[in-house]
Amino acid sequence: MLWATEKYKNTALSFKVKDILFKQKSHYQLVEILETNDWGKMLMLDGLMMVTEKDEFFYHESITHLPMALRPKAENVLVIGGGDGGTLRELAKYPSLKKLNIVEIDELVIEASRKYLPFVGCGFDDPRVEVTVQDAAEYIKTSQNAFDLIIADSSDPEGFAAVLIEEDFYEMIKKSLKPDGLYIAQSGSPLSQPEELKTTWKNLNRIFPYTEIAWSLTPTYPGAWWSFVIASQSPIKNQLSSFCPDNCKFWTPALLEAMLSKPNYIQKLLG
Repeated sequence: MLWATEKYKNTALSFKVKDILFKQKSHYQLVEILETNDWGKMLMLDGLMMVTEKDEFFYHESITHLPMALRPKAENVLVIGGGDGGTLRELAKYPSLKKLNIVEIDELVIEASRKYLPFVGCGFDDPRVEVTVQDAAEYIKTSQNAFDLIIADSSDPEGFAAVLIEEDFYEMIKKSLKPDGLYIAQSGSPLSQPEELKTTWKNLNRIFPYTEIAWSLTPTYPGAWWSFVIASQSPIKNQLSSFCPDNCKFWTPALLEAMLSKPNYIQKLLG
């Protein structure tokens, strides 16, 4: 009997595995794709669960449709990370978007996802997608005033991804956005990763004049309750849209107000 177990600090979550579909070490991390009994196909990076077929839509729909509801006139979008393709899949539902840029440091994640995880890997099939395999910090240095929306769909800020919550990185993000542009990033679980969220929030507020925090859920992530930080150089809620793309399993425009609310727990955590 084979089990895959994600261990995070003092907590573990295990999945019964039918088959190992792919396992290979890239220059950056161990990439595994497993077939589980109850959660469908699953992507793990360095032993941490990134995507399951059964619940990925909570995360990908939240990190995509929330900012698109706040910036419905966006045309040029950048995805940082997101090599599984799920965020691109959701962005592709917007015919108004002209260019879907993605910068992913690990090409192996893209290749494995396209081959073994077509339910998210299909996001790369849209003709508007332009893929750059590069470190995101290097990429955005040359992208001044370029994007209406930047989505940081990255792994936790550890190892090669640690730079993604530093003030210098946020300064580069600010310069890469158009004056009315919006930035959103996953910022971990308020329950299991409170220090990560506090650091992200503090650093972001030092760079951007307008910030918000949003929350959603992903059952198989540590803590299940997940957060997203949002930032802009202009008011965040001045262009709200009620458009709802087709084929959403979770997102509805009615969620916008709830996701942007701040439960007492988060208010106390952030001070």
